[in-house]
Order: sequence, then C-alpha cells, then structure tokens
Amino acid sequence: MSYIERMRRLVGTEPLVGAGVGVLVWNDQQQVLLQQRSDDQTWCIPGGGVEPGEELEDAARRELHEETGLHAGALTLLSARSGPDCFITYPNGDQVQVISLTYRAESWTGTLNPANDETVALDFFNPHTLPAMNPYNQALFTHLAAEGHLRGEGPDEG
Repeated sequence: MSYIERMRRLVGTEPLVGAGVGVLVWNDQQQVLLQQRSDDQTWCIPGGGVEPGEELEDAARRELHEETGLHAGALTLLSARSGPDCFITYPNGDQVQVISLTYRAESWTGTLNPANDETVALDFFNPHTLPAMNPYNQALFTHLAAEGHLRGEGPDEG
C-alpha cells in the first residue's frame, strides 16, 4: 500500500500535499509518450507520487517502469511547479496539491507494456497535437512549451 493510500484512510478525500514526478519519453519521430488513465480516460505523461524516503529520480524511474514497462537512462529535470495548476481532484473525489517535478528521459529501454490498473493505453503523440488531457497535464504542456522544453523548440535541441 502506497503512502498516499495510507493517508487517504486517515483523511478521506480532504486535500493532501505531496510530491509528484513525471517523465517525458521521446521516440525517434520526435513524439512524446502518453498514458491513457483508467480513472478519467484522459491522457497524461507517465508519473506518480514520491514515497517517503525515496529519491526524486528513483521515484521517476519507478513510476515510468510501473506505468509503461520502460526503464529510463539519464534523467534531466525540466520543470518544478506548484500552485493552482497543480491542484488535482480525482474522479473519486480525492484532492491533492502536487509539488510537481518533470524529467526528460535522455535514453530509455524496454517494451511498452500497459499491464497495470492505472493505464488503459500507451501511445506516442506529436507534442503540438495532443489528445484530451486533464487540466494538470494541459498546464504542464503549456509550461513546457513556454520554457522551450518540447522537442524542436529549445536552443539545445537539434
């Protein structure tokens, strides 16, 4: 049972503050990997909550593997966000204020495998024509685009 699940038993759906990590994975066609969520059917980047005592990059690697079957190589921190855009109310009523860190996997290995209860599907998308996303992930991509962190936009992209 995860830390958040244990806390939910104590506080119900009341807001919790927690650290969350996500990982951008790119393919050779400059498309970003998204996960279709089972709870609200929207698309998002693979990620999740940090467990007590867990290093941020370890959490990012764990979540990527749990949700996609992929293993991340080196990770680069792209974004650290908080505030109103990071307040999430899940379909079951649970509320969380996320301190959100987003990484880019500089390399990855493995085969896509959505065999878990959080993932309906996995697919790669053009970052400029994304499918329906929840507000949290819409705000993330808006932020990443503004910062030049989508492939083909930043000064370090070639």
